[in-house]
Amino acid sequence: MNNRSAAWPWRGDTPPHLPRPTLMPTAFLLPGDPARVDFAASVLRDFVVVGQNREFRLGCGYFGEALIGVCSTGVGGASAEIATVELAAMGATVLIRTGGCGALADDLSLGDFLIVQEAVRNSGVAAVYQPDPAIAVGADASVSSALLDACRSLRLAARPGKCLTADGYYRAQGRPNTADGQGDAGLLDRFAAAGADAVEMEAEVILAVASACNVRAGAVLAVHAHRRSDGWLEDYEATQRNLLRIGAQAAATMIETFKTQ
Repeated sequence: MNNRSAAWPWRGDTPPHLPRPTLMPTAFLLPGDPARVDFAASVLRDFVVVGQNREFRLGCGYFGEALIGVCSTGVGGASAEIATVELAAMGATVLIRTGGCGALADDLSLGDFLIVQEAVRNSGVAAVYQPDPAIAVGADASVSSALLDACRSLRLAARPGKCLTADGYYRAQGRPNTADGQGDAGLLDRFAAAGADAVEMEAEVILAVASACNVRAGAVLAVHAHRRSDGWLEDYEATQRNLLRIGAQAAATMIETFKTQ
């Protein structure tokens, strides 16, 4: 017998999209690429992949004594919304996007890290959760602080700033849609004029949805491309490992903080 509804298509406490861990972590790292979930085994102890459905691959492991989950969101705001809602409904209280970005600011270099304090309003998916464009979509201050502290302790080049979340990858970010086409540099100028230090595809959505779900959320973005200089970080493995190290250390700090409150 199918007891699910179209409005909330869960089967009991099992979500329709994400695998459900037997032991549910309260803090999750959210990379986009499912392959980066397995890479978390290089940072987290006793890491186990719980399962995968579509673009959502989920695993759990320990950073020190803190149990931390890693769940891929896929590319873009639509799937990031699904991951955020379902993790929150399963009991997650801290979500940290660990992803890449294309830098717009001159003082960001390939391999640097941007700790998102606020997302410049742009995403149509995020607007469903915060329809007033005059209201900022910000990261949780305690999560951002923990991410910055992690970067300092790991001696990694990082600074706080703003990102802009695009709902597409090619024309939506000023790229051409053919190999010999012309991009739209003016779009990047408008992004920068609005205050964006970098452009990416999920952070505004995760922050807006998390806020609506009463979950603390933040984002750490690695500069794997520089849209002004047209630079591309070809060897991304070390930077990706550092992304996970930053996120895991910050998540563990948040878990410890909740224990003492």
